Amino acid sequence: MSGAVLHLVALAEAAGFEPELGEWSEATVRWFNALMPRNVRAAGNAAPELTYFDSEGTPHNPAGEGFIDRNTKAAISFLLECKEC
Repeated sequence: MSGAVLHLVALAEAAGFEPELGEWSEATVRWFNALMPRNVRAAGNAAPELTYFDSEGTPHNPAGEGFIDRNTKAAISFLLECKEC
């Protein structure tokens, strides 16, 4: 697991959000059913090993954004829009 992703997870958990662990074809992902906190975004942008990503929504999944460490295949993901959070 990526230390940089775990740091972002810890920041999100400190803000009161709980992740769900899941698999994506590209990585093991910590999914958060919330918008990305500003401090998580800033820390992710500052970590050189992380790459920002976003994805459009589908009929089965909402639009999301997050950071991925491609070397360790670990990622963190948040909602791009939050209708019921």
